Amino acid sequence: MFRPLYAAAANPSFLHRQRKHAICTTAFRLANAATDVWSFADEHSTMTKIVCTLGPSSDKIESVSALVANGMHVARLNFSHAGADYSYPEANLGLVRNAGGRHAELAAGSKMTMPNNLRAVLVDTKGPEIRTGPLQANAEVQEFGVGSIIEVTNEEVSNDDAPASPDGPHRLNIDYQSIATTLQVGSQILLDDGLIALEVTHVENNSVTCIALNAGPIKKNKGVNLPDAELDLPALTDKDKRDLKWSCEIGADFVAASFIRTASNVRSVKAYLDRCIAEMAPPADGSPAFLRPLVISKIESKEGVDNFDDVLRESDGIMVARGDLGVEIPFRKVFAAQKMMVEKCNKAGKPVIVATQMLDSMQRNPRPTRAEVTDVGTAVLDGADAVMLSGETAAGTYPIESLQAMRMIVQEADAIFDGSPSLNRVNVNESLVDTSNIQEDQCLHAVAKSSVKSARDLGAKLIIVITASGKVARIVASHRPTVPTLAFCTDPQVARRLQLHRGILPVMLQSDLDPLARGTHMATLRAEAMRTAVELGFARAGDRVITVDRTVGHPQDMHHHSFNMKMSTLKAV
Repeated sequence: MFRPLYAAAANPSFLHRQRKHAICTTAFRLANAATDVWSFADEHSTMTKIVCTLGPSSDKIESVSALVANGMHVARLNFSHAGADYSYPEANLGLVRNAGGRHAELAAGSKMTMPNNLRAVLVDTKGPEIRTGPLQANAEVQEFGVGSIIEVTNEEVSNDDAPASPDGPHRLNIDYQSIATTLQVGSQILLDDGLIALEVTHVENNSVTCIALNAGPIKKNKGVNLPDAELDLPALTDKDKRDLKWSCEIGADFVAASFIRTASNVRSVKAYLDRCIAEMAPPADGSPAFLRPLVISKIESKEGVDNFDDVLRESDGIMVARGDLGVEIPFRKVFAAQKMMVEKCNKAGKPVIVATQMLDSMQRNPRPTRAEVTDVGTAVLDGADAVMLSGETAAGTYPIESLQAMRMIVQEADAIFDGSPSLNRVNVNESLVDTSNIQEDQCLHAVAKSSVKSARDLGAKLIIVITASGKVARIVASHRPTVPTLAFCTDPQVARRLQLHRGILPVMLQSDLDPLARGTHMATLRAEAMRTAVELGFARAGDRVITVDRTVGHPQDMHHHSFNMKMSTLKAV
């Protein structure tokens, strides 16, 4: 059941209070720009993260630097139409890694080598898609008339004569071998994102006969969707395996696995990535060992929605891929599926990205439509950890303007979300507890929950987390903090993998001390973290901050380790 965020009828004063709060929040931010944490820290910061797709409109150093400067947290590399030559995506990845960010500023006063930025890279695989093959007579385009008869087959048809007219009869090749066993009379086949709908009237050994429900043109290599059908497709194609291996070799932070339908699909992707990492030689320079990219499962079919609970359990995160999803299930059900998935991800403490056509009109226009603004804002208020720009930044006319518009919408929604207790979920979620170490996880959740509640109750400017593996930061994020949470890390890989979590800002810890080593004085690391927070402009003298960390016990102690929360007021240096 969905949370009644929008149920004004059930609570008549709700809408009035939310409007009043939004107006007051905006007025406060304008009147107090000198003291608002976002204003003096980074006017381009957002609590909800923004994913930008790189492409022809954004594949130059100037464009990528502008995306980084204007609030991009994760760069998406789309492999749907990429070939075996990796020079283009590798160049784009290099642009992201080399673009100057906040860490470039820290490097000037640091004794340590600092990365230019901690923007993450997400590799989006093509997945096991079904597509049309070469057309009859190798034509570039074939016109289907309403009511025309079409034989859909896995046999080659390019040597056939072209049909005399749009009325057919037609033959159409698709690259799916199990079409006759998957479909039945009455099933639908949707071509080219649903622009042409076919209904099955007869099933044979390796083909189905259909009637066209509407007219339109079709070309080769167009997408084919089989709504409500359980597909006989592998979790990974040969192309996917090549792309995943490359992703491990270049150090991608996330992999978006396309067309995930079952939990076993997710396990197959993770197992293959683990094998790729195991085959890699350890870093020669003594840097930390390579980490497996985190798997973000893309839900874009009815089967994926039906099996969502099991898929979520195996996944590191979820992407609500509304493009294909809106073809695979009735479009009127997409918004409900989106809300269900976002809510369940929040409860599981796993990041969720809402994607596809969020500001689609900005591929052509410099301003978004009112409906698009509402779409983005609603996704944030529903609890999305991240929102994504696809064609807007990859191929649109206004890539930077699209990001700026997205950022401004997100900032407004963030202000409402973080200022309204009714929109915040701060509960210890038993499903998050690691049953293999239940006592430790319960303690960590209790401390994380207390830090989030204390930050709100005491008006703290930020939460500071010192984490080696990222686990402490992820669990703090799962309790939906309402102030920025600076996660100080010792490994850039760990830091970048936190970029999809709402409210978490990863920062490199400027110290040679190992937070996990016995004998490390955490007070020294806390002081350095606070010093960096002041340097970055997230806090100043007189501000309250909360620190969360894990310390290892000394041999004379009566405990192995402890989780700590401290409340401090910064003093002038």
